[in-house]
Amino acid sequence: MAAGVFRWPARPRRCGRSEVMETRANYAMIGAFVIFAVIAGLGFILWLGQSQFNQEYDLYDVVFDGPVSLEEGASVRYIGIKVGEVDRIGIDRNDASKVRARIRIDSETPVKTDSTASIELAGITGVTFVQINAGSPDAPRLTVGPYQEVPVIRSITSPFAELFSGGTEVMGRANVALERFDALLSEENIESVSNILDNIEAVTDLLSGDEAMTEDVASTLAAVKEAADSINEASQAFETLSRNTDGEVVRVGQEISTLIGELETMSEGARKSIEASQGAITAATDVIEGPATDAITDFRLIAQDLRVLIRRLDRVTRELEQNPQGLLRSEPLPYEGDR
Repeated sequence: MAAGVFRWPARPRRCGRSEVMETRANYAMIGAFVIFAVIAGLGFILWLGQSQFNQEYDLYDVVFDGPVSLEEGASVRYIGIKVGEVDRIGIDRNDASKVRARIRIDSETPVKTDSTASIELAGITGVTFVQINAGSPDAPRLTVGPYQEVPVIRSITSPFAELFSGGTEVMGRANVALERFDALLSEENIESVSNILDNIEAVTDLLSGDEAMTEDVASTLAAVKEAADSINEASQAFETLSRNTDGEVVRVGQEISTLIGELETMSEGARKSIEASQGAITAATDVIEGPATDAITDFRLIAQDLRVLIRRLDRVTRELEQNPQGLLRSEPLPYEGDR
């Protein structure tokens, strides 16, 4: 067995003074760099915070109707440009059914008196924001009104809000429609529809197989068409007859009017003749006496007969004026005058 060789452990090497100084110098450089980086970071944060704090903001209130899907910190956009955020949101103290949102926006944002605000949806992410619509160019800036802490922007309902507010009603109607459709497609209705289709198919096969029946149906339809044509011709003939009858009635009425005028003229002439005869008779009575008395009496009788004739003509004239169609029907109306 070979004997092992014994060696004394090596003595520790002593570092020189220069090596210790070099190690300390490296630590100092690392520490200085870390301190400088921290100071630079703090300075950048302070500068960024100072730039934000120096920016001026204006506060506005927006009162929304009903429930809204809006949270604190949501962005506020003016015609699509982000100008601020929602500072806080809560129930309106004047009306518990409304929601009041306090927004903080850049003071340079031109909010006008006719500007409106609405809740919009940002894409398909489901994030909501407040959209402020620009007012008219000539409108003045919105200011604080009486009994208001901050100016209040008028709110409008967006299509997004209308969709969510009417979602329950739409779903209810959809459920009712589905229930009715399900009832329509019941087994009983399906069986009834199948029977109807079978009956139609049987009738079709019967008609296609029986030529005589087909000819009878065709002849029946032709007869119905001829009857309809006859009814149409009869109605046209009746219309023509009605127009002709109306024309005859108008013509007869015109002739009756002419006759009435002639009778009135005749009556007036007879009256004048009677008055002249009476004057002549009166004058002759004063002059003539004796044998002429009988002639005068005859003249008086003739005058009475003329009066009766005039009265009858007057009665006929009045009857024609009251009912000219009675002359055609031979049904004169009663006359209450002197006979």
